[in-house]
Parts: sequence; structure tokens; C-alpha cells
Amino acid sequence: MATTTTTSPFVFLKCHTSPPCHTETLFTRTSYKAIKPQSQTDDVREEQVVVVGAGIADLATALSLHRLGVLSLVLEQAESLRTGGTSLTLFKNGWMVLDAIGAANDLRTQFLEIQGMVVKSVDGRELRAFNFKQEDQSQEVRAVERRVLLETLASQLPRDSVQYSSQLQRIEASPNGDTLLELVDGSKLLARIVIECDGIRSPIAKWMGFPEPKYVGLASYPDAQYFGPRVNYIYGRRLRAGFVPVSPTKVYWSNNN
Repeated sequence: MATTTTTSPFVFLKCHTSPPCHTETLFTRTSYKAIKPQSQTDDVREEQVVVVGAGIADLATALSLHRLGVLSLVLEQAESLRTGGTSLTLFKNGWMVLDAIGAANDLRTQFLEIQGMVVKSVDGRELRAFNFKQEDQSQEVRAVERRVLLETLASQLPRDSVQYSSQLQRIEASPNGDTLLELVDGSKLLARIVIECDGIRSPIAKWMGFPEPKYVGLASYPDAQYFGPRVNYIYGRRLRAGFVPVSPTKVYWSNNN
């Protein structure tokens, strides 16, 4: 059974059964078919839940709500899913979430399970190495391509759940506790709940003092990458870097100087 606790304009969802849980629909969408951005108009479309942004956190949130029977509308300013970027390493807590929302099995078949980790100094000395299963038999580690993760999450949402070309221009609280959202094309939505996950370059993130993002990359080896199935970290003075195999031909790396 799933229950909701609401404190406008936020909603907290709790599922008391083993995932995935199934419930009756808690909210229904007003004007569910009217998904494409509207031209200049004074009309205001009502929505129960609006998620701003269509990144990993946004789509996972929308899919989680969908599994609980809660409809949501995802607003994405780009014309399609922004599938750029490289990959991210998911440990067992991440896979438990993906299992709960029904997306894990589609991903497991596409990516290598990482067996362990090695930490080296900048001069190549091995500081520590260990096997994940020896530390925790239930551990599961895989590096997942961001594009594939996004497409998998989006594919499991109801049709027309994501509205593209929808950049947020203005947000305003209404007297009754709802939130008015105005897009750059002039269309307006009135939402009971707004969930904002529009990325590290969000003006809100900048206002909150978040640091500039660090660059990461995805290296391709046409024949085959030759690294073992381990997470690799390299530490030195003012240096922290790492890499991890993603697939037989791709390696994800980062440099956090």
C-alpha cells in the first residue's frame, strides 16, 4: 500500500510494500492530451505535479511517481532528450532504486559488472585494492552510459509525459498555495506541486553557491579496452582522478583537480 503526506507545495511518497508497488491513481491530469507547448495565450493549464528538467533525477522522479499511480508532467527546454555526457557508476543502492521503478533489468544486460577497486598514487604505486563482493556479497557495481539511462527511464513513462521546447521563464506562488509557471513562449501552467531538477547550470543552483562543474570524459577503444573490471582512483598533491570500464570498448574517466 502507498500513502501520501502532503504539505503544499510538496508531496512525500511512502511505499510500505516491497518494490515495485502498485496503487490506484492518486491524481489525474487536467488536459492530459494538451502536451505540446502552446502559442501566446492567456489560458492557464492546470497540472497536479510538474517536474522541471528531463535529466536523470527528473525522469527517475517522474517514473517513481508513475509507479505509485501519480501522474506528472516533465518540462524540458531542449527539443529532445539531452543525451550528451558520459557515464556514472552505480552501486547497489542505485540498482535497488532502479529495481523499484522497474528500469534495472533493461540496463543490466548492457553494462559490465565491476568486480573491484584499486587506488594508486600519482607515481603508480598501488595504495589499496579490494574486491566488492569480498567487502559486501550483495554489492553490485556497474558504470552506465548516461544516454542509455535517460532513454530507458523516458521509455517507461506514459506517452506525452515529457513536454519538450518548454523553458521556464517565470515562477510565482499563487494565493491558494499552487505555483504558476510561465514558459518563454508565453504559455502558463498552474501546478499543485513543482519539483525542480534542472541541472548544475540552473540559475537557482548558481544562486545557492554551487561550484562550477568538473569535466569528465568517455574514452572509446575500437578494438577493446584493456583495463580490468575495477574502479581506479589516482591520488596526488592537488590531484584526484579516476577511471572505470563501462563496456568492452569504453572507459569512463574524470579529473577532479
